[in-house]
Formats: sequence, structure tokens, C-alpha cells
Amino acid sequence: MRPDLKDLIPKGEALSRILSAWTPMREAETVPLSEAAGRVLFEDQYANYNLPVVRASQMDGIAVKSAQFTEGIPDSSGWKYGEDYVRADTGDDFPDAFDAVIAIENVTFLENGGVILPEKINASKGFNVKPQGADVRKGSLLCPGGRLLSARELAAIAMGGIENVSVVCRPRVAFLPTGSELVPVGSELKRGQNFDTNSILVGQLLREMGAEAILHPIVKDDRECLRAAIEELRPLCDILLVNAGTSKGGEDYCAGLLAEIGTSLFHGVSAVPGRPISAAVAGDKLILNLAGPSFAAYYNMDWAVRPLICKALGIPVPERMRVKAVLSQPLHLPPFFSIMISLRLKKAEAGAPAPYTAEPLSLRGSGAAGSAEALTADALYISSPGEKSHSCGDVIEAELLRNPAEIS
Repeated sequence: MRPDLKDLIPKGEALSRILSAWTPMREAETVPLSEAAGRVLFEDQYANYNLPVVRASQMDGIAVKSAQFTEGIPDSSGWKYGEDYVRADTGDDFPDAFDAVIAIENVTFLENGGVILPEKINASKGFNVKPQGADVRKGSLLCPGGRLLSARELAAIAMGGIENVSVVCRPRVAFLPTGSELVPVGSELKRGQNFDTNSILVGQLLREMGAEAILHPIVKDDRECLRAAIEELRPLCDILLVNAGTSKGGEDYCAGLLAEIGTSLFHGVSAVPGRPISAAVAGDKLILNLAGPSFAAYYNMDWAVRPLICKALGIPVPERMRVKAVLSQPLHLPPFFSIMISLRLKKAEAGAPAPYTAEPLSLRGSGAAGSAEALTADALYISSPGEKSHSCGDVIEAELLRNPAEIS
């Protein structure tokens, strides 16, 4: 192994270290049910009411008395509304004198108020009637704590008459972009400058992961300014992400500062892009120094930060949908690293060994893809350390980044 690689650790070990070193304080807050989508339920929710409260019609129709049908279909042409039948629309209650519902499609209304019914129809007691608590029974479990709330869970909780719910507080994650070359997006870009795209990337990723993002302005490559910004952010967050300055450049101060401020957990992993990532723990705060290039920062966020957010929320790390794809070009893998490679997918022709074809988008070499193209790819391939390269025509398993319907 090359000397510069001997101190690198596998990303699995790096992840184990940061997960073990940091214990989040899981707290709860109460929010209106209408604002709880995408939040994690803190505790079990039980119904306050029966639904229906007493009973309800299962369909649009008329409610009748089953006793009138014990000897067959009665002569209903002279029936009176309110005495022999009433309207009972779907979900509606109706007077206790009636105990069965006939679908409206089977009823012909007469001008005198009577009705005509088919010769054969079921009007037994309880027919087409939803009994008390059929949808929700008072005291029953509506949704277990720890569930990520979607529209379906919110509707189920609402059926139990619950207006406000207790949800897990979002972990607060601060992001500190560093680099004398950085300027805010929207600035007039000059020679030697680069846009601070990672504040957009990381901020949105954090929100999608369920965290509260605290975004700090750009800090230039000055050791004391960087230290001051780190100390400013530490009390405001649960996790601090310092971006760039983690490699071996002349102005890469961040990894060294982390080791001074806290206890270093690692510096460098055998996973690319983004191998210079480092981490330290300072008190009850975890600090990660992410790689600077956007695609590398994305990979660091994916394998290192996402599991931390999920740990704080008490939910499993989500898995991307996987599909089989035939390589349209060779897939070259480095011998000592796990690597994340963007893929451009196309639907394969009928009879192909997999439903898609995959074109790897290399970030280096002739014909390399740009970072923007890599970030907007259709899928990812994440290799294992020591995995052999794949030839054109090999079938691989890709992790989808978009809806399959978008891939043509």
C-alpha cells in the first residue's frame, strides 16, 4: 500500500467511531397536526374517540327498518319519508329507528314520497351500516412512536380526534463554509474565485434528512478567524460541519483546529471522493470536517452525516431503490478505496439482461464529467474496498437517485 494511504480507515470504521462518540439528547416538542408532516412521532398516539361515534352509512342510500323485510320485499310505493325511510349518505349517521341501508342505485323515488325497490334485495339488520368504532376505536393505537409522519399517518391520527402531536425535536446542525476563494452564489465571479455551492447543497440535504440547518457565512482561510467561527457555532448546534481545509494544502487549517479543540476521532478514510474527511468530539458536540469539492461533500453527507441525523431522530437510515443495469463502458475501481460513481441510466432494449444501461461518469481523465453533471446523475454505484473493476457488458446494481419514470 502507498505510504500516504496507510493511515486511512474504512468508512465503516469511521462511521462506527462517530456514532459511538456522540449521544444525541432526544427531546420533544408539540406541533399542530397540520405542521407535523415529515417529523418523527415522539410517543405512541391513541384515539380519543370512536369513529363512527355510534354508526354510519357505508354508502349513499336510504336507511330502512329491517323488520319490514322479514317476509320479503314490502310494498314501498306508499312509504313516507321520515317514517318508513330516510336518506343516509356515505359516512352519515341516521335515526336509531332505522338499522339497514339500501344503495341509492337500487331505489326509485316516487312523486308521492314513496319508493320502488328491486324484487330481490338484502335489507337485513346492519346491512351496509358501519358500526361504532369500525374505523377507529377509542383507546386504540393510531400510530406508534418513532414513525416518520406522512399524509397517511396524519390522517389516521386525525381520525382519533388528535389536534396536536409530540414530535422529536430536529437535531441542530451548523454548517461553516471555509475558503478564501469562495464567494456567495449571485456574486460576479472573478478569476480564482468559486461559488459557495456547498451551503446550498448541505443546507438542503440537512432539511431533507430532518435536521435544522444553521448556515454560517463564508470564513476565509485564516486560522484564528476559523477558530473563532467554530467556537461561535459550537453552543448553537448538536453537530458542527466545517467544510474544506481538511487536506494538505498550505491553507488547510481545519483538521488541525479540530484536533486542538476536541478529541480527534480520525483524519482520512479509504472512501473517495472526500477521503480527507476528519472528525472530533468536543464535549457533547460532534464536529466533522467535510471535504471541499461539492461531489465529495455530497458523499461525506451521505455515508457520515445521514446516519447521525437518523440516530438523533431515532429512525433507520433510509435505503435507496436498487436496480440492475448493464454497463455501457468499463467501470474502473481503485484498489484501496470504496468509491461513489455517478451513473447516467437509459432504459435497455427488450431482451437485455437488465432493465437499464448504465454509463459511468468519471470525474477524472479525458472526457471527465463535470461536478454539476455528476450531482444531477440518475443513479450511483458505491463500490466495496478491494472490489475488482467491471467490464463493459457486466451487470451491476445501481442506487436510484430519481423516479424510474423519469428515466427514458
